[in-house]
Formats: sequence, C-alpha cells, structure tokens
Amino acid sequence: MMNFQRLLAAALAAALVLTGAACSNGKKKDDAFTGPEKSERELRAEAAALYRLARKSLDQSDFSDAAERYELLSKRYPFTDYATQGEIEKTYALYRGYDADKALAAADKFMREHPRNPSIDYVQYLKGLTNFNREASFSSMLGVSGAKGDITNYRRSFDDFALLIQKYPTSRYVGDARQRMIYLRNLIAEHELGVVEFYYGSRGAYLAAAKRAEQIVAQYPGAPASYRALDLMEKSYRRAGLAQQADDAARILAAQPSEAALERESVPPAGPSWMDRLLKRDAGTADAPAPPPAASDTAAPAAAAEPAPAPTP
Repeated sequence: MMNFQRLLAAALAAALVLTGAACSNGKKKDDAFTGPEKSERELRAEAAALYRLARKSLDQSDFSDAAERYELLSKRYPFTDYATQGEIEKTYALYRGYDADKALAAADKFMREHPRNPSIDYVQYLKGLTNFNREASFSSMLGVSGAKGDITNYRRSFDDFALLIQKYPTSRYVGDARQRMIYLRNLIAEHELGVVEFYYGSRGAYLAAAKRAEQIVAQYPGAPASYRALDLMEKSYRRAGLAQQADDAARILAAQPSEAALERESVPPAGPSWMDRLLKRDAGTADAPAPPPAASDTAAPAAAAEPAPAPTP
C-alpha cells in the first residue's frame, strides 16, 4: 500500500512538471507573435531598402545576387509596388544571368498575375530575347550556321516577338523585335531548305522536295532561302515530269530579287557571343535595355528611373 502511494505521488509530481513546461512553452510561442505590428509606412520603408540593395546588385551586373534579393523582396513584402517592380527586374536579372528556364518561368508568372501592368510589353520582349539566346551553340564556334541544328527555341522566339507586335503595336520594343523576326525567319527558312536539299539530292524524292519548297516560298517570303527554294522547286518538278508546275516556278523565280540582294537585307542582331552564353558570363553590352521604371513615381527609387537605350540591331 505504501509503495502504491509513493508511485501515485511521483506520477502526480511528474504530471505537474510537464504541465508547467507546456504552459511555459506555450507562453514563449505566443510571445513570438504578440509583438507590435509594423505600420504600412514601416513596411514600405523596409521594402524600399531591400529593393535598393537588389537594384544596386543589378546595376553592378551581379545578376545572381540581384535575383536572390528580388525573390526575398517578393516573399517578405508581396503586396508592395516595390515587389511588383522587383519581379520585372528579377526576370531581367535571370535573363542576363543566362538562366533561361527561370527567366521564362518568371516572365510567364508575371504576365499571369499582372496582365494590365504598364511594363507587360517589356516582359513579353524579354521572353523573346530569352528564347533567342537560349542555347549556347558549340557549332557556332566552328562557323556552322544555327540553321543546321535544333531550331525549336528560334521558333519560340519568333512567336514571342510576333505576339509582342500583335498585342502591343505601339511598344518601344517593336522595332527591335521586327529586326529579330527577319533574322529568325531567314534562319528557319534556311533550316527548311536543308530538308528540301536532302529530299532532292539524297533521296531523289522530287515531288516531296517540290512540295516542301512551296511551303518555304509561301511561309517565308523575302528570305534568302526562298530564292534557292524556287530554284529547287523548278528542278524537282522537271525531274518529276511536271512541266507546267516547273514553268510556273521558273517564272516566279525570274521575277524575284537576287539571292544576294535578299541577303543584304538580313543583318544579324547584336547579342552575346556563343562563349558568353556557354560560360554564362556578362557580355559587357546587353542586347536588352534595363527594366523600365514603374508607372508610379513612388514605386521605384531613382536608381531605376532611366532605362538603358536599346541597341541598334
């Protein structure tokens, strides 16, 4: 009986100790959330300070650090105009840091969440540039045309720029986008011409070559490759025994400007070299202007007040 009473007393004592510890822990946890709430003015001041640090890193071409600071800005102060401006600049930092996947994801997220933002055209323009410079081509080091490899990202870039021109025809980035689309059109047409040459020369599939050449002429008018496509179209139809179609192709070809004249109109746009992209290093001169200032004068500090001029393609 005595042992039972001692065990009961020990159990009660242990229960009291645990209850006290739980109360103490609960009090500490509550204390962590019962501090004075910060005013909106204080939150904006903190957001402004963090934004300035991120923008400083961006201006110093420390794109990795800038992207991290912009990400922190969005997490800590998500409902401030600084965070919105920071999302635009983070997309630019990711693009300049050659982190294509994250740059495209950031651009898509921004356009979903801020479809009416005054800088939405700039973000769409960045998408086009990101796909344009997405792959560091080792073959370019050897002087091999980009048309010989995978052109999926070039097609995406073409579509990005086309959407920019369609949705935002008065955007300041339309001029550069048009020049890049001409370059991409020529490159894609050159790629398609390689297929025609394969059908004609390697397979002897003359009808297939002629039909593929027709697509190039119809889809990429004005491209230097369209001149050679017409020439192969005529030859393919003659080899296939279709004289009327061959004569029609010959008449169209005779009315076209020379291939040399078409090539003179195609000027490759400026941009980072293959080595810059391969090593993910700053090219020194950006092929995109810095992010534009926010619409509100209070949204962005003076550091973001003036975008860099767009380069001449």
